[in-house]
Amino acid sequence: MAPRSLLTGLLALCWSNTAFSAVIHPRSITPPAGCPIPNWTVTNFKWYNGSHSLDCIHNEVDKNTKGCICNGGWCDPATCESTLVNVCYTGLPNYEPWGYGPPQTLDIGFEDGLTCHDQYIGYRIHDIGHGESNCGYADRGLGRIVSFYGSSNEPNSVGHLDYTLGSGHALKCENGSSITYSGSVDFPLTCEHDSYFNATCTAQVFEVPILDYQWI
Repeated sequence: MAPRSLLTGLLALCWSNTAFSAVIHPRSITPPAGCPIPNWTVTNFKWYNGSHSLDCIHNEVDKNTKGCICNGGWCDPATCESTLVNVCYTGLPNYEPWGYGPPQTLDIGFEDGLTCHDQYIGYRIHDIGHGESNCGYADRGLGRIVSFYGSSNEPNSVGHLDYTLGSGHALKCENGSSITYSGSVDFPLTCEHDSYFNATCTAQVFEVPILDYQWI
């Protein structure tokens, strides 16, 4: 018989691996009889978080900074001979003013064709890494919401994704009833940083398990 300490260690290792798998790869529920169930597989995930990106959400300095527009683009505000405008205003040529780096962006692509894209711009309403993403305003009106939570500070961390199908995308069951689903998953997030601590974060293909349903 193996020593108790060895058995304890093996059991702890097995429990740890099982717990990690349960967090990263939980199983989808079994749908009610006669009802279809979707497959939500993320095939593309990329998040760019620049250390010098314009931040019109959190940064009070950026919100009040003025830039110079000349010849349809940005120019040095120190030698500006044209119009000074708030860099977070709507309708500007782009959101990489003089002195700033590329904007923060998030792209999520699903196997079924759904794409979500966010970018820090003056009028945006989605806070990247802290909740709902922009998967299309028309689609959002039908109740489909994809939310991402994560941090780009570490080389390896865990991201989280919530998916709500919404009543506008309800599926039909064989008995004529309509059903919607929701799910969530924790997934491995890998971030590479350059010398300026700009982060490019990606994830391997992963599935969002369906964990709940609702009759409509």
